[in-house]
Amino acid sequence: MFKAVVVDKDYGSVNAEELARVKKAYEDAGIAFELLDYKVVESQQKEPTEDEIIEGCKDADVILATGNPPITDKVMSALPQLKFVQRFGAGVNSIDLEAAAEHDVIVLNLPGFCAKELADVATSMIMSLVRNTAYYDREVRKGNWPKCKYLLPPDVRELTLGLYGFGLAGRHLHDIFHKGFGTKVIACDPYVSDAVKAEYPDVEFVDFDTLVTESDIISIHVILTPETTHVFNKEVFKKMKNTAMIINTSRGPVIDNDDLAWALENGEILYAGLDTVEQEPLPADHPFKRLDNILVNPHCGSYGVGSKKTQIDMVCDLVPTAVRTKRVAGRCVADRGVLKKAVGYDFA
Repeated sequence: MFKAVVVDKDYGSVNAEELARVKKAYEDAGIAFELLDYKVVESQQKEPTEDEIIEGCKDADVILATGNPPITDKVMSALPQLKFVQRFGAGVNSIDLEAAAEHDVIVLNLPGFCAKELADVATSMIMSLVRNTAYYDREVRKGNWPKCKYLLPPDVRELTLGLYGFGLAGRHLHDIFHKGFGTKVIACDPYVSDAVKAEYPDVEFVDFDTLVTESDIISIHVILTPETTHVFNKEVFKKMKNTAMIINTSRGPVIDNDDLAWALENGEILYAGLDTVEQEPLPADHPFKRLDNILVNPHCGSYGVGSKKTQIDMVCDLVPTAVRTKRVAGRCVADRGVLKKAVGYDFA
């Protein structure tokens, strides 16, 4: 009998009712379902350690990850029975994908499940920063009335929106700003296909340096890789317009957060909006908390009625279907190297 273990039930992105739905779907497929008990450190992200995962998953065939637990080579080497790792999101940066393929472990994620929500969050941050709405709200609550004060709002219709990554979320953001406001959109994505480019004739695809120097707003929509880690750093901020804005709804370490604080404090760029930061939760003394020209959300850009339904529906389906039919949805396999191996499953 297959056994599945949720290794980070306290992460906060999935509630007890949703986990109960997943449990029922798994048990209906003949898969035993357990929640791992592990040490919760309140001041840090609520994730188990490698050793806690190993100890709690000795006889597990499936690891379910609601957050970003460390599924490393050490973990997978110690769990020879492991066949699947199921993420409840799109990101897989805490999972060693190369090691997973070597160990014949199929890593499943949920590509595109919250693309519209991420575009919506980016839009809300852009417009709030441009129109000073968050700043004005904070000041009014303090008893102030800064009528027509602070930063003079530009017209988004006259700005250039630069997209770093042109996946589904970036394309939705393009539609909102180009079709809605008439904003010029440029994009940097060396992996986007010619077929996709042909669907967006109004988008100018540029190199990274051009994106950095010409954009008034840069919105980040990439996965975290060695190539994208700290790609936005002090040297890049120096090249950006000093009136520019940067928005990140992808992964925190794509931006060097120390360098971003420096850039905002020293006028190298004007605004920033972050749905995710390098250290979550944000430390109490972090400079972002002292700045008025930055918005920080607690990594909840995927939170929404539509995305939650899609998320839980997909998790309820992927592994149970694979166990019943020996077929796996190939588009949801994150460790692409395993697709070339004989692991006992057909990849549709």
